[in-house]
Amino acid sequence: MYMRPQIVTIATLVLFLVNSTLMLGQSTGKEAGPPPPAQRTPGELPIDSGLYILLIAGIIYGVYVLLQRRKAKNILD
Repeated sequence: MYMRPQIVTIATLVLFLVNSTLMLGQSTGKEAGPPPPAQRTPGELPIDSGLYILLIAGIIYGVYVLLQRRKAKNILD
């Protein structure tokens, strides 16, 4: 019965000690943390060089799918 207040007191003191130790262990200097990343220029890639070809291929595929559906619908009728 008398052990519970002692355990609570000890646990509270240990938690406060660990918390204060962790807070004091943090570095607040300018050199804290990881170094900054290297300043590299990104590679320039032509994103839209094949856009028209892709658009034309999509239109052709869409027409093909529509023709296939129309052909399947005519067979069922």
